[in-house]
Amino acid sequence: MVDIGVISFIVFIAAIALILYLKRNQLEFQGIIALTRTKKLRNYIYQLGGDYSGFWKIYFNIGIVATLILMVIGIYYMASMTLGVLSGSVTPAFGLVIPYPTSEISYSSGFLKVPVWLWLIAIPFVLIPHELSHGLALAANKLRIKSLGLLVLLFIPGAFVEPDEKQLKKTGKLQRLQVYCAGSFSNIVTGLILILVSYLFLFAFYNSSNIYYNYPASSINQTDIISNLSLSNGIIELQTSNATYLTTQALMDKQQNKTTIIVLNNLPAARNNLSGILQKIGNTTILVPKDVASALSNYKPGDTVIVKTSTGLYNLTLADNNGSAYIGILISQVDPLSQKNIMVSLFAPKNARPYEAKFSIFEPIGNFILQAMSFTIAICIGVALFNMLPMKPLDGGAVFEAVTNSTIANIASVLILITILINFGAAFFG
Repeated sequence: MVDIGVISFIVFIAAIALILYLKRNQLEFQGIIALTRTKKLRNYIYQLGGDYSGFWKIYFNIGIVATLILMVIGIYYMASMTLGVLSGSVTPAFGLVIPYPTSEISYSSGFLKVPVWLWLIAIPFVLIPHELSHGLALAANKLRIKSLGLLVLLFIPGAFVEPDEKQLKKTGKLQRLQVYCAGSFSNIVTGLILILVSYLFLFAFYNSSNIYYNYPASSINQTDIISNLSLSNGIIELQTSNATYLTTQALMDKQQNKTTIIVLNNLPAARNNLSGILQKIGNTTILVPKDVASALSNYKPGDTVIVKTSTGLYNLTLADNNGSAYIGILISQVDPLSQKNIMVSLFAPKNARPYEAKFSIFEPIGNFILQAMSFTIAICIGVALFNMLPMKPLDGGAVFEAVTNSTIANIASVLILITILINFGAAFFG
């Protein structure tokens, strides 16, 4: 049976090809980019930007501050990620987001592969606010918009607002910054609005249910491993000269070329390969994190307790944690192989803890809506962060040149490009 993801991808490619063929006489080609220009929407943007120019100037001034902060965050992230990749302590998390013949989101070799329908839902939320904001910033400052248009890079559609570059470069620094920062700032605002909508959606149609968890982990050197033993439940016991650790084959496979690896601490939950959503410890139902401590207060180290999760029942012998009973879990949604992301619960609340639909018939639709919103939020914030890196021809490169000079901006562009190539290369070839 053919995967629906494959069918939708073929239909998507065919639709793009058909549109390009039908519009072939209106297209302009610049290398592998096909684009079409229009002036039809300019008057609307001029009117909207000019009539409310006072509001837009305040809005875009806030945007300058927000996106400069975002630029600093982006530089720090790229620098720390690159140093981690070069040292072998960090798994590359850099990649291009592309529509792919698949039904599930997956990451491999520097590419985040997403189903076509999910990608098509997210793209308008990124492109429309971004490009419209550039146009409004130009209009609010009485600067010329030469044209607007759509483009296709290979099979990936995009949009653009083309300013009068000569006029823009002659205007004041504040006005230029408003124009350059407008797109990324509106991506951030769009992401924040969608975060609010996702919370309202969860509140209206879902109830929180039990909790997610992870295992405490440590870093060790692969050369320190003396022996390993495969347990019957799929866990691998690793022995070093001074401690015992645990892992799984999947975790080891992801780190096979690393010198320093992440391993799980030798604690009851990991040793028993505890999985699924945590529901009960003994007779105590677990709804919020504090319920775990409350349940374990009824036991002492060495006691045996039955733990219920969404995947079944587990018989655990409790460990000692400074005199208190301990099953060895972290109430967190942090993957031990990824950089800790404390923003997961903010950007995608349903990914941070389980929720059950109030109406079971609604659950498939609701879950799809939440998945689409979570993905769109991530793309909006991700595009804003990447676009504000101080590298030409990104908006961040233009911003950096406006606050420094062309020589410094060119040097920054080369350095950022090198970090991108290192991260992408490590993800692709690692």
